[in-house]
Amino acid sequence: MGINTELTYEIQRFEYLIKNGELVADPTSPLKYKLATNGKGIKVETDKRTLSGGGLIIDIDHMNSKYTILTSSHLVSPEDSTDIYYVDEKGAKTDILFSRYLLKFKRISVRSGSVWSAEAEIISDSPKSDLAIIQAETNNRLGKEFENEMGYNINLSWGDWVFLFGYPKGIKQLTGGWVSKSPYPRTRAVDAVVRFGYSGGPVFSLTKDNTQLAFVGVIKSVPRTNLDYIAPGKTLPVGSSLTSEDLSDLSVKREILVNYGTAYFVDGKSIKSFLKSSRNAMNDSGISLAPKFYGN
Repeated sequence: MGINTELTYEIQRFEYLIKNGELVADPTSPLKYKLATNGKGIKVETDKRTLSGGGLIIDIDHMNSKYTILTSSHLVSPEDSTDIYYVDEKGAKTDILFSRYLLKFKRISVRSGSVWSAEAEIISDSPKSDLAIIQAETNNRLGKEFENEMGYNINLSWGDWVFLFGYPKGIKQLTGGWVSKSPYPRTRAVDAVVRFGYSGGPVFSLTKDNTQLAFVGVIKSVPRTNLDYIAPGKTLPVGSSLTSEDLSDLSVKREILVNYGTAYFVDGKSIKSFLKSSRNAMNDSGISLAPKFYGN
């Protein structure tokens, strides 16, 4: 199933006082440097964005119309604040704060193949393992609870084939690839074409008798590269030449580029451990998973 997390950030951008080409130190300021005067020290903007991904239904409370879903932590629980610092000529981070992102609004929603959506809340969250459990209440049918085997006992090794499900741009998609060793703990790598929108989606492998798909992982991330570039203001038409008056409107922007061909997913052992550690939180919310999810 598809998951969207709508976010609204307040962005604080800092302009510093400069004398003789140098910043002016201020030991009394948490920023360490004096801000520009005449109300230009802090510029406040608003940024709205939506994170998209997938999840797996692990329990349905038919009496109360509640769906419990396993997904990625980073998809539904991003950081409340993020600081961005200037870098020096070697690309190393300095102690000069450029901007601060403060989360002001978050809304998690889930959807199946229909156009409607239902709001969801977080039941349990583990940024360390990058796993989360959310729950949505709706009278509309989201889908079926996962009925096949858990692949906790499937020892995936180099060259095994797995299937990956995701929701890039809100469209359910399937891909697959060969498993290989991951450089990151508690994860596996897979040679698959995965784009943004696959995070939180389930990973399946065939059982030993090749009769059904077993759940073996949750998609975590794809390698990516940051592309930084200088761009003019939005009012400048494409193809027009820059003038000296346009220089004040130039700004550094960043695009995130996916390095296609490799994806990483959280392995089954980590999932079982997370579900066991989340048992009390689920019990408090009236959620009772089938024993198979705990490896019983």
